[in-house]
Amino acid sequence: MNVGNCFPLNGKIETECLSVALFQMKLAVVPKTREEVMQNVDKIIEWIERTITGFPGIDMIVTPEASLNGVGPHASLCCITLDGPELRRLKEVCREFEIWLAVGACVDEKDGNFYKNCAITINDKGEIVDIYRKVTPWNPVEPSSPGDEIRVFKGPKGARIASIICSDGDYQDNWREAASKGANVVLRLTTYMTPFENQYEITNRAGAYFNKVYVVAANNSEMDECYSLFGRSMVVNPEGDIIAQAPVGIPYIFKADLYPGLCDAIQKQALMGDLLWLRTHRGAASPDTHGAGKDSAMYSYLKPED
Repeated sequence: MNVGNCFPLNGKIETECLSVALFQMKLAVVPKTREEVMQNVDKIIEWIERTITGFPGIDMIVTPEASLNGVGPHASLCCITLDGPELRRLKEVCREFEIWLAVGACVDEKDGNFYKNCAITINDKGEIVDIYRKVTPWNPVEPSSPGDEIRVFKGPKGARIASIICSDGDYQDNWREAASKGANVVLRLTTYMTPFENQYEITNRAGAYFNKVYVVAANNSEMDECYSLFGRSMVVNPEGDIIAQAPVGIPYIFKADLYPGLCDAIQKQALMGDLLWLRTHRGAASPDTHGAGKDSAMYSYLKPED
């Protein structure tokens, strides 16, 4: 795709179109055993087949947080493993249909710790390319073991992708870590619940706007053992605009077209809009600083004495 005259410094942007489908799901079953998890795998595969029929040429599919297990009190009873049959089946489907899949799962990594709340990304060759472990489990009720890093990996169509999970997006440092490592697309897998509808939208839009990334937020839509999960899955562009959104409270499949190259161009060219650049070039508009901005020490504050 050629997008002309968006940025006057060179007049043209070259970017491919990344088509992403979001699954706003209800679990087929709230599993109490590892064996029951496969019913949710089957449902995801059924939805994948629907999606590739309804949206030919789709590149990537994103499911909600813990879409294999759910996140209620039962989650520790039905964790999958990274080498188990559940992921093996999903890898086969990705390879067969040549699609990427980001799926939420509670994983027992056999490391002596509690389970990890993960976003697992499988590429179109059926290979796991990223395993993200939620770094900020929801305080005080989520007993998962936290990860220690938000990574960025190469996705299709020029995407550089970071995954975060639900309450991760309530902390600005997690968005900033993703963007500062080069992400132009942030996947946010969630089980956001009532009464936090406004916070969900605000954080998605702010994460996109302040960091100049696309945000792909896939939320559950059901009554689980504890909460009402309201849905409203959405895709937000780097200007903070919602460009696609699911309704409240029903299962839903929809897709949006993203242009990762636009985010790259903003970071290189849009001096008014690139908030990451301005963070380290404060005052660049002043003639005194010759377009370079002041040293960050100018804006530092003294730490109060203990």
